[in-house]
Parts: sequence; structure tokens; C-alpha cells
Amino acid sequence: MKATRYEQVAERIIHLIQNGILKDGDKVPSIRQLSRELRVSVNTVKEAYWKLENLNFLTAVPQSGFYVNPPTTSAGSRAEPDPTLLDPQKVSLCRIYGSFQNNGQCSPEISLSIATLNPELWPTEKMGRFFQEAMRNQEFEAYNYIMSPGYGNLREQIARFSLACGLNLSPDELIITNGCHEAVFLALMVLCKPGDTVVLESPIYFNLLHLLEQLNLNIIELPSDRENGINLDTLRFVLENQPVKAMFSISNFNNPMGFVLSSMQKKKLVQLLAEFNVPLVEDDIYGDIAFQERPDVCKAYDLSGDVLLCSSFSKTIAPGLRVGWIAPGRHYDAVIKLKTLLNISTASVNQIAVAKFLKAGGYGRHLRNLSKILKTQIAALRACILTHFPRGTQVTNPRGGFLLWIELPAGVDTDIIYRNALKQNILFAPGRLFSMKDKYANCMRLNGGIWNQRVEKAIAHLGALAKDAL
Repeated sequence: MKATRYEQVAERIIHLIQNGILKDGDKVPSIRQLSRELRVSVNTVKEAYWKLENLNFLTAVPQSGFYVNPPTTSAGSRAEPDPTLLDPQKVSLCRIYGSFQNNGQCSPEISLSIATLNPELWPTEKMGRFFQEAMRNQEFEAYNYIMSPGYGNLREQIARFSLACGLNLSPDELIITNGCHEAVFLALMVLCKPGDTVVLESPIYFNLLHLLEQLNLNIIELPSDRENGINLDTLRFVLENQPVKAMFSISNFNNPMGFVLSSMQKKKLVQLLAEFNVPLVEDDIYGDIAFQERPDVCKAYDLSGDVLLCSSFSKTIAPGLRVGWIAPGRHYDAVIKLKTLLNISTASVNQIAVAKFLKAGGYGRHLRNLSKILKTQIAALRACILTHFPRGTQVTNPRGGFLLWIELPAGVDTDIIYRNALKQNILFAPGRLFSMKDKYANCMRLNGGIWNQRVEKAIAHLGALAKDAL
């Protein structure tokens, strides 16, 4: 995928700054002047300058123009991040990514570390229209609290869309949350107390491990097969020999392995857990991004109300919306009480805008288009990895979502590759982050939600570092 026009304009200005042609305090060409010189539209140059302003390369001076920022300023500059914030074993990778964002060193068009889509794939124009409608026509609701369980129209639309994954939910069974992560947090807080044991798939999403640590919960990691997930016989052995309080699973397009549990596996898993009275916290945040048929969820086989299904629109619409939801089954009252105590409600205007998007039919069309694009991007990313990485490298081939799990030859330490890649402002998620047991040292997870020439170059560079590490 070629860089867009505004990206090309932005890169041209960055090149001039980095090569000293434009110096600190210099005024850059006016928008109209650069538009004429490069033969691009005024809006293209505006977008490029706004991007560079967000990245702290430029400062806008009203009635004057744009000026080059010094490379080292106060907070929000392009200075080097604090070295103590760069070790993902000590600091959350999300905080490291945020540090690079704050210093203008981590462009949203090249994010290999955090699971996010290219901003060009966000339906910003349509969502902007729905935000405007909400602010103009539903002023009281948009600015007021919408107390839990959340906006009724949004819960109705989520219930309608849940039919696609084998559910027949009532809007009254749903609670709106600040993203999927809060939904998972609420579920675990309701089910567990410090010292309790939680079973989960391994490797597993690193932020979940941080959350479990903060809650002082014991963890039993069950190894996952890249095609079939965990072994249910192994799970039965654990349940027979350990007092387990809850299980956590990403059953569809698992993060990071990408597998999907079959319908039969999901049914057997739910039945096995019910036999031991162990609730299941199911994260289905990637379930809507299916390259073929949308898979069902474990919740579809829940007869006891002990499957707490969590999801969000962060991976499908835009991460900054922070609109998620939970169907907590028989734990509904406890979850809604805790949600209200925690933060009263989720942002009202965001809920209204998402509800309008879903009701207008835009979400279904958006998902179909998004899935086609991501299928192509994942194929291109896999091919690039297999071209540039050492012989013997194994890469998952998911049927949905946008994450790839890479297993390098034995002996390669991806922590070393990570530190070397940082010198080129390339971030990825080293394998050790996905376990509490110091495992997966030769693995890494890469985000496939963004694909362009800069990502391709970054992959080639990572491949060279991987070969040097052999």
C-alpha cells in the first residue's frame, strides 16, 4: 500500500527538518505555496501540517503560519523517551507506546506493537456526522450522564448484532463499559478475591496478565495449540486438582495466537466448566473481524449464566471511543453495582454516536469492507515476514482479527531484537510479555492492522536484526 498524498507531504517536511534544511524556528512554506509547488490540494497540505503539529514537529501560530519546533522542548517534545520507560518487562508496553506518542516518535501509520487499525480504516466521516447529530438533536442526553446499564438504543443494537454469533440476548442483559478491558476488569472483580486462582490460555494478551497481577490473583497457564487452543483433558486435570475460581478465554481470533475454538470445543468447554461450577470470562473483541463466516461464542452454549461475555468497538470502529459491553449472565446485579461505583457511566455522546452508526446499517457494511482489507494486509505481512526473517521462522495464519504470532528459531532472543529495533523507533511486542513463566523468548507478536511501505521497511529491518541474533 503506497503512502497517501498527505503522508508524502509530511515525510517531505520531516526530511527537510532532519537534514537541517529547515531549522528550529523556521517558518515552513505556506499551505497555498506548498500546494502549488507540489501540485496537490490545499486540503492535502493542511492535513499534512496538522499531522506534523500533532507529532510536535511544527507549531501553528495564528495569523502567521507553521513553524519548526526545536528537537528538545518541554513535555510533548520530540526528545528521547526516558530510558527507564523502555523496558517492556518492567513497564507496560502501552505506556512505552504512549511515551513515544508524547515525544512525537511513534507515528500512527506504523504501529507494530499495539493492536490497532490504520486510522484510514476508521469510519471517521460517518462517525463525525453521527456525533454532530447527537450534539445537535439530543443535546440533553449527549451532555448528561447516561447511567448504567447504558444507552438503551445502543444496547438494543448490540443485542440485534449478537444474533450473528449465536446469541439471543435481550438489551436488559447488557451493560455498557469503557472498552472491553473495563468489562473484563469488572468480571474478574465480581468473581474473584485476592489469592484466588484463574486459569487461562498461554500465551495470552499481556495487559490481562498485568491486570491479574494488580488484583493479586494466582494464574495457571495452559499451553495453547496454534490451531485448536487449549487441551480440554489438561483443563479437566487442573480443575480436578486445583481450586479454580474462574477461567479467561479469547475464544475467537485469539490474542496473540489467532486460533478459533470450534463450536464443539466451545460447547465442551462450557459444559466442563459448569461441571466444576467455574465461571468463564470470554473476551470476544476480535470476533466481528472474520475473513469468512462470523464464529459463534462460548456464551451461546451457556445454560447457567456463568459465561460473562465481554467485547468492544475499539478494534472495529476506533479505539478512542472506549465503548465496550458485557453480558454478565447471573452476575448482572453485581457487575452493574461495581460499574456504577467505579466511574458512574460511560461517555454519553460516544454511546449515542455508536448506536446511530449501528442502527443506520453502516456497521455491517464497514465490517465487510474492513475484513476484506485486513485479510489482504495479513497475507502481505505474512509474506513479508517469511521473506525477510530467518529460515525456520513460523508465522500464524489467522482467519480473522489482525494479529500475527511469530516463532523464530530456537536460541533467538526477541528482547535483544526489541532493544535494537528501538534505535530505529520500531516497537513490537516481545514474546516474554505473554506469559508469567519467562516463556516464548524466541517469539513476538506483530500488529497487522496497518500495512504500508514504512511497515514493510520496518519488517525488513526486524528480519535483519533477527538474522543477526542467530
